[in-house]
Amino acid sequence: VVRERGEVEPEIAAIWEAAGLCPATDVSRIDDQYANLDTRTLTGFDTAVLYAVDTSVGEFRFRYLASFLRTYEQSPGGAAATLLAAKDAGRIPAEIPVRGFEDLVQRTGNQKQKHHLSLFWRNGPIGASISNWRIGEVYQDSLTLSDGGRWWLDAMSTWNATVDYYWGSGNFDARLRFGARNVADERAPLADRYFGFLADVHRDYGRNYYIDLRLTRR
Repeated sequence: VVRERGEVEPEIAAIWEAAGLCPATDVSRIDDQYANLDTRTLTGFDTAVLYAVDTSVGEFRFRYLASFLRTYEQSPGGAAATLLAAKDAGRIPAEIPVRGFEDLVQRTGNQKQKHHLSLFWRNGPIGASISNWRIGEVYQDSLTLSDGGRWWLDAMSTWNATVDYYWGSGNFDARLRFGARNVADERAPLADRYFGFLADVHRDYGRNYYIDLRLTRR
């Protein structure tokens, strides 16, 4: 990170020097360009099951999607490699962490498994759906238990439901939807973050409702 500062006026510099500090003014510009120098290796697989059928009581559509993370490893490069070498040589105290260069599966939000299941039904102008999102357990490296174990965040599963009404109007097809998210009022697992949960992974809105009107030109 490069910080640019303006010139220090002599009377201001004298105050800083009298206090034993290096004279400095306000920062006028910060040059902080991201350098992606580390090597990251990921392996895993996704799967999907899709099924649709028309019956005498309406159309049914089923969908199941899943993602499985098997490997998530990062090797240091560039400045990170220099820091680790300095730590190994004893030039950086051992208690100062240089993290992020080992197996990262399930670590602070890298879920090993994610699942999505949905079932949709429509018969004429009426439709309905139910769906589930499940995020596998993860752990936080910023916390440890008294016995040295990991602080695990449980898997989180939320159910959603919708009821739809369809009709035509002029040159448009319309759909009015009433929906409920997180029907079971599932709360996010407790985590070491500002609002008590891991916002990069979980949502903690609780049960909530919405109405959506959609118009599509024919």
